[in-house]
Amino acid sequence: MRSLRAQLGLIFLAFLLLVSGSVTATFLTIRTQASDELVISLAGRLRLLIQQMTIDALEAETHILPLQESIEAFDTTLQALTNGGQVLFQPGRLISVPPAQDSEIVAGLQQVQSAWDVYREHLNKFATLDPNSPEFETEHEALESLATDMAQKTDHVENLFEAASARKVGRLQWLQLIFLVSALALLVIGSAAIQRLVIGPLQSLTHVAERIGRGDLNTAVQVQGSREILTVSQSFETMRGQLQTSQETLRAWTEELEARVARRTRELVALYEVSREISSRLDINHVLRSVTEKARDLLGGDTAALCLLDETAQVLNLQSASGSPEAVSGTRSLAQDPPAVRVLAGDRALICGRDECPNSCGILAAPFRVSQIAAPLRIGGRVTGELCVGSQRPGAFSDESAGLLTKLANSVAIALENARLYEQAERLAMLEERQRIAAEMHDGIAQTLSYLSLKAEQAADLAQAGDGKETAGVLQGVREAIAQASREARQAIASLQESPPRRRSLQDQLTELASEAAVNGGSAIDLTFALQPPPLFLPPAQAEQVRRVIREALLNTWRHAQAEHIVVRLEQRGVEAVASVEDDGRGFDPKAPLPDRGSHFGLSIMRARAARLGGHLTILSASGQGTRVTLAWPLPQTKDEEQLAKVEGR
Repeated sequence: MRSLRAQLGLIFLAFLLLVSGSVTATFLTIRTQASDELVISLAGRLRLLIQQMTIDALEAETHILPLQESIEAFDTTLQALTNGGQVLFQPGRLISVPPAQDSEIVAGLQQVQSAWDVYREHLNKFATLDPNSPEFETEHEALESLATDMAQKTDHVENLFEAASARKVGRLQWLQLIFLVSALALLVIGSAAIQRLVIGPLQSLTHVAERIGRGDLNTAVQVQGSREILTVSQSFETMRGQLQTSQETLRAWTEELEARVARRTRELVALYEVSREISSRLDINHVLRSVTEKARDLLGGDTAALCLLDETAQVLNLQSASGSPEAVSGTRSLAQDPPAVRVLAGDRALICGRDECPNSCGILAAPFRVSQIAAPLRIGGRVTGELCVGSQRPGAFSDESAGLLTKLANSVAIALENARLYEQAERLAMLEERQRIAAEMHDGIAQTLSYLSLKAEQAADLAQAGDGKETAGVLQGVREAIAQASREARQAIASLQESPPRRRSLQDQLTELASEAAVNGGSAIDLTFALQPPPLFLPPAQAEQVRRVIREALLNTWRHAQAEHIVVRLEQRGVEAVASVEDDGRGFDPKAPLPDRGSHFGLSIMRARAARLGGHLTILSASGQGTRVTLAWPLPQTKDEEQLAKVEGR
């Protein structure tokens, strides 16, 4: 019987039976005592009736009727006590008396019956005697003797009834005591059973719940007990297993999420580095090589290729490849093939296998196109080519790879566009520089040569006329013009040199430039340097860009500003160096179109040079209020004098 309900039900049923038995025994005790009291009273009445009959017999003349009633009552009572039946207990009250069962009582009643028969016979005889006769006295003595004997016998029977009643009460009391002891024992058993079946297992389950609450999900739940406790224990075990499974699932999800976040972070960092690198480099070939290598590394492919559309947008030409040389099977593929059209017309990278879209990366060899992914190079609504990555492993690329390659392709398209614009700006700058040199030669050397030609003709005419003094004066002018032309030629040659013969600080270069400008321009120039540390050494290419921007600003001041005073300032603002040229000339409206086409190209070239430095150019001017041209660019990393010396030594 493993059920808790059955065991507790059995205990409660036993307790109910004990209580019912105890109540029944108590009820029977009370009832038996009442019945025995009546029987004992009837037995006591026999003695009273004997005494009454003896008295009535002595007064027979006056008590004959009561004597008969007493005889009748005695006889009826004795029969009821012996055989059972109804008997008049009180006037108007009949009671039922059970027959005597005890052998000793039956024997006593038989003795009383025998004595009663003798006593009754003497009583009847005594009632017929004359009180004055000699026999009356003798019979009277005999009657008193029999009455005394019967009284003793009835007292004995009464005592027997009292003893029997006492024995019944004793038995009932013992039975109640047994019930009480059994009830106490049952309570002890019930308490132990509840402790063993309910409280103990519940405490164990409480410990289990606390252990699970603390996070211990590895220890199995093993609580023994009744069927209900086992059911609850199994439920706890099922819950523990589910929680453990959920915890493991959550842990796996967390690890997977952390891995994905870490992978995505690495991809974004790599994408950022790629974007920064390709955006900071304006060399198209370098950008192409960097893109293909980074794309192959980021996506874990075996090879990568970048193709650009030709001018007709019909053919994709290979520009750069990364990986094994065997991975590239050609240098051209048709852009009108359906897989290539899907790639070029889409906004997102296309993932497919070798058999699904064989020509999406048609330049790659078949063994390297088991898995392939291709993304269009898109600038707004214009497509310039595609970027392909191939692998020899099936299913090597995921949707995340497609998103990553799409972002990389968009960055590449922007970088290529920037490189193209940079080359265009370089060409424009070269044309502008050529035009500037041509203008300088036209305004300087060419006009000087024209001046020399005129002076030579004048000197020849004066020599023919024999005017030696005038001829000498003309020749002196020719000599000065030749010297000026020589200086202008040297300046033009110096401006065409790519790098200075020795490394000089930017302050020295600007000082020399200001000196030349002061001699040629005629305006007063003030130099102000506010840098920490004072000497600023730049790479030759950067120094040349700064010098040319300042020189162009000074040239524009001489040509257009009609300024009397010019300030050239070099200072430091945070991590930037700032060079400015400010004049008090007539100024201009920066938003209005420039009448001089050369000035327009000059400003464009200045902005292009600022972009090459990684900085920006600002022009502030207003009509009649002068002009200020400001160039700001990032300062290079600081080097100590020893390092600078080593660099200059190299």
